[in-house]
Amino acid sequence: MNIGIIGPLDSCNKIADVMKKHFPKLRPKLYEVSKTEEAYLEIDQCEKECAGLIFTGMGVYYKTIEKKDLTKPHVYIPFLSSSIMRVLWELKEKYPGYNKVSIDVVNKLDIEDVLKDLELDLEYNLLEYNHLYPEQRYLDFHMDAQEENDKIVSITGLGWVYEEVKKLGYPVIRLYSTRSVIKDSINQLLFKINEARVKHANMAVQLIYVKSQEDISQYKKLEISSLIESSLIGYLKDIQGSIFSINWNKYLIFSTRGAIENLQNIGRLKNILDYLKKKDIEIYVGTGLGITAYESEMNAEKALNAAMEQGYSCIFKVDDDLIEGPLLEEGELSYNFILNKEEIDRLSEMIDLSPIYIQKLSSIKEKYGKDTFTSDELAKYLDVSIRTANRIIKKILDSKFGEEVGFETNKTVGRPKKIVKINFYLE
Repeated sequence: MNIGIIGPLDSCNKIADVMKKHFPKLRPKLYEVSKTEEAYLEIDQCEKECAGLIFTGMGVYYKTIEKKDLTKPHVYIPFLSSSIMRVLWELKEKYPGYNKVSIDVVNKLDIEDVLKDLELDLEYNLLEYNHLYPEQRYLDFHMDAQEENDKIVSITGLGWVYEEVKKLGYPVIRLYSTRSVIKDSINQLLFKINEARVKHANMAVQLIYVKSQEDISQYKKLEISSLIESSLIGYLKDIQGSIFSINWNKYLIFSTRGAIENLQNIGRLKNILDYLKKKDIEIYVGTGLGITAYESEMNAEKALNAAMEQGYSCIFKVDDDLIEGPLLEEGELSYNFILNKEEIDRLSEMIDLSPIYIQKLSSIKEKYGKDTFTSDELAKYLDVSIRTANRIIKKILDSKFGEEVGFETNKTVGRPKKIVKINFYLE
């Protein structure tokens, strides 16, 4: 099994050495980056080639997730108290006359604890890790410390900073994680990989429902059934699924979670729905995930009900208490339909809105990071008509759970739209 190691070469080599010695069945693949800001460039290739990822430190990790959504199990190697003890021992050996250091990345409390445990009288300047800081900020910190002090050693956990300080001829020590911490991190990654594999293989159920048509003949039912089943053949091969007909207009599909949640497969199913819609056949799809077939089927029913509430061809998914949908559409939302049920019911009654709308409004606020909306925006996000959005806004205002905070001014034609602030929250 390939494990990707991402970071400065010296740290990558140390992790690879530990892996080869203690985990001989794993194959380390090194993805060298000189600066933390460059790490994200290696992710696509690494995730194609490896079952899991190890980042050599928090700097590499946090700079990566700022720009990339990771899909494979991953860990980063932390700097713990043992790393500080090791580097202070090296300080004593290499620079016995120095009692002042500049140190980065580590935690202040960890340094204080180590100094007390070792009964060391050491003066230090610290710049803790902040994902908003570029590496240059840490280099400047050490340079300032060197220029302001006669006898000071720079201690850094950042490979590029170490090389730059070393080039300038200043005393510097590289901060590494200890071998025991690396082993623990590799074990943690292996647990995550196994957990992901089990989850990937969990049972998944999809319910497909054809919107009922009035006065439909038996021949028309057979025609629709035949068209649906033939359209699904390729999709079923992709997900390695089994299909069962419950009725002429309802089907049950069994597959695995990994196959059903694959974005390419979801896209293919969405294309089938769009194709059938052009044939005037509206299809609702509910995907249910769970540990058992029964749990998955119950969740599929909940997801199907949510899809049917939309009134048009769409796909919804329920996993545990989390509902997501309509999938692959602009108005896609996710919300917990069990969380704070009493609070949802209370707000639903006081505002005179359905619990679904209460949850959707809360999810929209979280998704878009704001609490002020026009009727046009709510209509778009809730996937309802402008008239329905205006009715929702009126109910929120009448119940004192919202307030007008202004008008939209960028429209050149027509009446300006009210901007309404929504004042309820679900924790």
